[in-house]
Amino acid sequence: MNLAGALVYWVIIAVWLAVLITVAVAYYKNPRTFGGTRLLLIVVGIDTARNVIENFYFGLYWGAQYGVFSASLIPVLGKPYLLIIPKIINVLAASLVLGLLLLRWLPMALRERKIAESEIRQTSEALAQEMEEHRRLFETSVDIIIVTDSDRVITRISRSCETLLGYEPAEMTGRYGGEFVAAANTETLRNELMLCRQGEAIRNFQCDLIHKNGSLVPVALTGVWSDQAQRFFMIGRDMTEQKAVEQKLTHLAHFDQLTGLPNRISLLKELNDPDRRTFNAAVVVFDLDGFKDINDTLGHSLGDKLLVDVARRMETFAPEKGQMYRLGGDEFVLVVADTRDPIMVTSITDTILRSLEQRFEIDGHRIYISASAGIVFAPADGTDADDLIANADLALYEAKASGGHRYRLFARTMRAKAKARHEMEGEIRRAFSEKEFVLHFQPQIRLSDGAVVGAEALLRWQHPQRGLLAPAAFIDALAQSPAALDVGNWILQDACETGAAWRAMGLPPVRMSVNLFPAQFHDDVISAQVDAALKISGLPPELLEIEITENIALNNDDTKIVALRALRARGVGLAFDDFGTGHASLSCVRRYPLTRIKIDRSFIQNIDSNSSAEETAVANSIIAMAHHLGLSVTAEGVETASQAAFLQSKGCHEVQGYFYARPLPKEQFRQFLAEWRPEKRRTA
Repeated sequence: MNLAGALVYWVIIAVWLAVLITVAVAYYKNPRTFGGTRLLLIVVGIDTARNVIENFYFGLYWGAQYGVFSASLIPVLGKPYLLIIPKIINVLAASLVLGLLLLRWLPMALRERKIAESEIRQTSEALAQEMEEHRRLFETSVDIIIVTDSDRVITRISRSCETLLGYEPAEMTGRYGGEFVAAANTETLRNELMLCRQGEAIRNFQCDLIHKNGSLVPVALTGVWSDQAQRFFMIGRDMTEQKAVEQKLTHLAHFDQLTGLPNRISLLKELNDPDRRTFNAAVVVFDLDGFKDINDTLGHSLGDKLLVDVARRMETFAPEKGQMYRLGGDEFVLVVADTRDPIMVTSITDTILRSLEQRFEIDGHRIYISASAGIVFAPADGTDADDLIANADLALYEAKASGGHRYRLFARTMRAKAKARHEMEGEIRRAFSEKEFVLHFQPQIRLSDGAVVGAEALLRWQHPQRGLLAPAAFIDALAQSPAALDVGNWILQDACETGAAWRAMGLPPVRMSVNLFPAQFHDDVISAQVDAALKISGLPPELLEIEITENIALNNDDTKIVALRALRARGVGLAFDDFGTGHASLSCVRRYPLTRIKIDRSFIQNIDSNSSAEETAVANSIIAMAHHLGLSVTAEGVETASQAAFLQSKGCHEVQGYFYARPLPKEQFRQFLAEWRPEKRRTA
């Protein structure tokens, strides 16, 4: 029994140590779920029962030994098999506690193990998938992936290097990365890598890599440095297509898409270059004469083809140091660098202008055009694009105002004239709104019987400060003013209403001759204005005559001629004013539906009783030509009786001039008409 009792004690110690270890492990594993209140009460209850039973027994036994209880209990309680019972109870209690703990903790431990195993499995699978994705990404990436050591030796590279650079990965692995970088980018890339090692990532660094065939491949590098791995990790994106797109966009932005010439943006960039603000250069602005009429008559498609041919021809005759630009529309610019020689530049300009006068053949059409040009020199006439182009435009304006198909050099006086012209345009607008324009009328006399058969309406300006102004003071500015259309329409209406009013008074009917502005010959304006004037005034169409000047006749497109033929068919007369003064007169006389030719005063003023055949030749020729063409003839500027007699002897039908009357205001002309007698030759 002694051995058994000893073993029992050791078993009790082992069991309770097991309980302690189980509790400690359970708490360590999961403090939150360990030791619920119910389990704690059960364990405390079992231990309490064990202690009560065990201590009750030993309390009786030792109490009997020491006389507290009856000594008769000693033999009963001191039996060996009774002494072992408390130990057995202790072992059972410890086993029961251990069992309860295991029942509580073991399932939880199993669940935690399963969860842990599941998490480990999921983590392993995710890691394996990530590694597989990284492998596939590395092998299938379109972008090139490069890994280098701290010395920039390539330790790994993606298969895309074969497509991008023509090398197999094995051919690049182990080699110094700088071997594959263009020399122009080596130093910059080295600096980027140094910054990268200091913690700054490389972002879209533009550089060129060397292809196996020696060509350069533009790439954008993005990369980082890993201190832990002691590696550079970089991705290079092929920028070939993007560079091509950027170049195309740059070309679209800086070059004209129709002609291929550099455009306005390129010109401004060239002329505004800070490094060339004081450079010596000539700037020539070209503008085609009458190009709008070509577009209107032959169509914009053919007009575009003409512009292309014009650009090619200009480039052909441009000097080696010259560059042609297209500003837009039919306007071109030539910049000749490193020159201040006006003789050379004007010679080049004249050559280009003459070349443009040569025939163009496009889609079966033979086209003849001309151009005008304005010339400036930098830095004398301007140091930036705005000044140079503006001054060249002023010179161009002067060239066009002089008749076109010529050039002009810029002069400082042109700016003053432009300012005056601008101020004049403002005054013209005000004058029209304030009704300061008035009409005077000059009689036209029929030589056969001396009757007044016509009246030419002539514009005057009753200026509030300068008095009555003749047309020479403002007519050119008015003709080019936006107000020309409105003023011209007013002249037409007022002349028709005046003629109708005189007719209603019982005065002899007179033909009203009206000069129109070029602006009135665009599109259907002339037809609409004439129809409205005749309808409102009630003047018969045969008592209205439209006078055409040379600058209108030069732009003899079909739309204008069709409109004039329609007016002629209605009975409206059509006269060619100032005939014989321009080179276009003879070419236009058969094209237009004319009824009359007016001989310019310059061919009349030198005629007298002693005039030679040479002095009267032009007037004789015009009268003879008109007779052969079945046209009436009116001579302007008749100031003497001998001039009238000469013209009558040659068969001239009508005359007008100071010999008969100056231009008269409406009321004075009405009195003149009422008092005129055919035998009269002068006003009173």
